[in-house]
Amino acid sequence: MGHIFFIAPSSPGSLDRLSQWTFRWLLGHGDLAEDSTMYSCNSIEDATNLLESALIIGQSPALIILDHSDKPCEQNLKFSKLLHDGIPESWIVELVPDNMPLPESDENYYWVRKPVREEEWYSTLEQVLLKSGSPQWANN
Repeated sequence: MGHIFFIAPSSPGSLDRLSQWTFRWLLGHGDLAEDSTMYSCNSIEDATNLLESALIIGQSPALIILDHSDKPCEQNLKFSKLLHDGIPESWIVELVPDNMPLPESDENYYWVRKPVREEEWYSTLEQVLLKSGSPQWANN
């Protein structure tokens, strides 16, 4: 399946539970866990370096999870746009606080409101990793 990146530049450790849920979900879906590598990045710099390394060898991430923390900052929003513009073939799931205003309709973004429940996360994984191989093939 490929690389999965958990990026939490404003709140290190905030994605630990989601990474555990993701690993458990992968184990329950055949050989997906065997073909996956999971990375945890606590800064935009770390994420950029790891993503560049994967892209240089021609391996686009299967999934990128970006946590905007409880108070999204300009740096994270710019990084989000850079990801979407630079890797359109990869799913980018963005975790946002409940009070963050979102665009009314933007088919290129996949937002999940926090706090995330386990069942909701499994449904998200089902959608982005099984039903739609890439954002371009998604049925909204």
